[in-house]
Amino acid sequence: MHTIALVNIFQFVNYTRFLQLLVVAAFPIFFGCNSQKTYINITGPAMGSTYTIRLVPQRGIRVEPQQIKTNIDSLLDVLNQQMSTYVMNSEISLFNRMPVNSAILISEDFRTVVQRSIHWSNLTDGAFDISAMPIVTTWKKGKADREDLNVWMPPTDLEVTIAKSKIGYQKIKFVSKSLIKTYKDQQLDVNAIAKGWGVDKLFFYIQSLGYNNFMVEIGGEVRISGKNNRGRSWQIGIDLPEPNLQPGEKIYAVIPIQDKAMATSGNYRDFYVYNSKKYSHIINPITAMAVESNIASVTVLAENCMDADALATALNIMSLDEGLELVESLKDVEALWIINKENGFESVQSSKMKIVKNL
Repeated sequence: MHTIALVNIFQFVNYTRFLQLLVVAAFPIFFGCNSQKTYINITGPAMGSTYTIRLVPQRGIRVEPQQIKTNIDSLLDVLNQQMSTYVMNSEISLFNRMPVNSAILISEDFRTVVQRSIHWSNLTDGAFDISAMPIVTTWKKGKADREDLNVWMPPTDLEVTIAKSKIGYQKIKFVSKSLIKTYKDQQLDVNAIAKGWGVDKLFFYIQSLGYNNFMVEIGGEVRISGKNNRGRSWQIGIDLPEPNLQPGEKIYAVIPIQDKAMATSGNYRDFYVYNSKKYSHIINPITAMAVESNIASVTVLAENCMDADALATALNIMSLDEGLELVESLKDVEALWIINKENGFESVQSSKMKIVKNL
């Protein structure tokens, strides 16, 4: 999970404690002698992580927080039934198990996510690829023929080659509203983009209630509408990418956001270890190998969270120069790379990325 921290000018709010405090309630926050509106805060489990909604109270809206939470939980349940590979009868799980040349009628949400995934696959020359599940599974399982199955070992070259032969975003095919299985071992995994779409779906719901100023967050991915309860841009903290730090324990940079979405992806918390060597959990679909890079994390700002989510993943796989060139070519997209150096971290940012403070 990639975690954000909400930040104001006077203090950093520890995100872990923040989640512990929020339970479908509103509570005041004070800074010095100045007070401001209380937030309405709603939290719960979501997509293998948690969600947090922060609403700036607004006159004329009479929907109770508990009703909002109930509706949000229902929306998330629907998304899981569509796109979770951990739900046996979800649309994506049924597709992954069905025979070649079969067709499955899929929901509008799932279709939107798959079509946008293909868009990002094309733009990144395959650095983002939802058909890469066989490769990811091969690396997760490790070498099949090993003495101790409790000790992970990297897969063999042959295992990697076989897995690589099973992927290809170019072979994802639709006929009308149905998804077609075009070859035997075709399997999809939209985890690297579905969470962003989940943020967008919750954002649209809160927006439909009439709220103008609010934040939606799932597992560290966030989308902002309007201003915070001080009438200013929301201040979002980016974690220092140290594996031994707790989420929100130490902030590397603070980014002001208004009417934007943000997602962060990195390889500093999740990795495999064999013979004292770390192997990233991020697998390059082009090479079918674990990413070896000094890029510790990438944060992307975009108009929506689905795009920010997908691009943040791709930029961890692409070289810094390739990624920076791509971001500069895109409208309304900015990015921040945190680079791991021998003597610490340094950052590289796109030309229009605004950072309040580097810590």
